[in-house]
Amino acid sequence: MKKILLLSFCFAAVYANGQNIKLINGKKITATTTTSMDMDMGMAGQMKMATSTTNVLDVTTTDDNSYKATNTITKVSISQEGMGQSVNFDSDKKEDRETEVGKEASKQLDKPAEISIEKNTGKVIEINKKTSSEDGADKNPMADIMGDTKSAEVTAASAFLVIPAGKKIGDKWTDSTTEAGMKGIKTYELKSINEGIAIIAVKASAKGIISKEAQGMQFDITMNSTGNGSILVDTKTGLVKKNDITSDVIGTLDMMGQSIPISMKMIASSVFE
Repeated sequence: MKKILLLSFCFAAVYANGQNIKLINGKKITATTTTSMDMDMGMAGQMKMATSTTNVLDVTTTDDNSYKATNTITKVSISQEGMGQSVNFDSDKKEDRETEVGKEASKQLDKPAEISIEKNTGKVIEINKKTSSEDGADKNPMADIMGDTKSAEVTAASAFLVIPAGKKIGDKWTDSTTEAGMKGIKTYELKSINEGIAIIAVKASAKGIISKEAQGMQFDITMNSTGNGSILVDTKTGLVKKNDITSDVIGTLDMMGQSIPISMKMIASSVFE
């Protein structure tokens, strides 16, 4: 286990009013994200993993261009089976906090991260971002299990979506990202607007190489992923209500002179309240 590491119209067009993110000081947004992952590594075996994470975004101040807020991970549960071993963790259980995974999780739980949210794009930047003291050979391998839950930028960014001005039902637009060795692109399509809630279809793809080091071992993961999903967003505020995506990943895990083929299906769902 230690090696294993998102209509047609008749008489008149319906338009979305492109606008800024609209928040007020003291606004709290609770984000609950659940994921399930099923990975096949050929002869090396299979791994199944399910996680649930709760984050609280708390808007503290505002200026002409951005909002300042904090993002706090308040709850995490993990279930993992693979390679003949299992990991189960629930942050609500005191006894789980004393396990290896629990000790790593405790470094991320209940510790607010300061973020800045751009009003006109919804882009999120973490302020005073800290670098882990456990990088490289001394890094706790359990940190990789927590990797998807500890980024304030990733969680907060999925809470906002600005629909470009003038977009009507059936229109599409794209957004590209480059991060941690991965290049991705998302294509959005405005499917409908009803009582101020837009339904947006999204197609996502990403590919690249992620390199990690833990316990003196170098891991290189080559990945090519494709995904499809939908987003429900409040057109008046830019706040996402729900975000669902299903992704398929193929690639290789290169480790200790061996190249292991991998394939994976991941289903993720986020609800914002």
